[in-house]
Amino acid sequence: MPAPAPSEITQWLDAARAGDADAYDRVVQALYQDLRRMAGALARGGTLNPTGLVHEVYLKLSANGSIPLNRQHFMLLSARAMRQVLSNHARDHIALKRGGGALHVDADGIESLAGQIESEAEQLIGLDQCMDALGQIDPTMVQLVECRVFAGYTETEAAEATGLSLRSAQRLYADARQHLARIWDCGVGAAS
Repeated sequence: MPAPAPSEITQWLDAARAGDADAYDRVVQALYQDLRRMAGALARGGTLNPTGLVHEVYLKLSANGSIPLNRQHFMLLSARAMRQVLSNHARDHIALKRGGGALHVDADGIESLAGQIESEAEQLIGLDQCMDALGQIDPTMVQLVECRVFAGYTETEAAEATGLSLRSAQRLYADARQHLARIWDCGVGAAS
């Protein structure tokens, strides 16, 4: 089945905003492979698999009630939701690890793997905190980072999704990376 044209996605989203309950599901179904690819890049090595991440994002976006305007907006909101779901999942994992009723099994290799997963969870939480701090500086920078890092957009796609010219998006993304590095170095990125 060929991928639907962006205009078809926009029409389905318009229909969903008009009350067509099935239209939003058609959008998700049509973009499922893109969502799955995005989730696969983000969830590798973690405790949440790509399929589970996509389903969590679907539930989060459906519960939100606001319908995206077009494909780019849908993918941008999906990227933001993936970041939030992964951060919440990492926080829950660390809470369990630190005595939230988890059963401790001492076996060769499990300690090492558990330490690696906890370290990745702490880094993800740190990144989420840095993104929140970056949002205080410039929300558009956050959108660009979400597009590039979480959605896997090219420079051109990220520029289109945020409504910026390519050159402006490139410049702002470079600034965002510098701000994130500075925020991380100042200790905001250190998970508590």
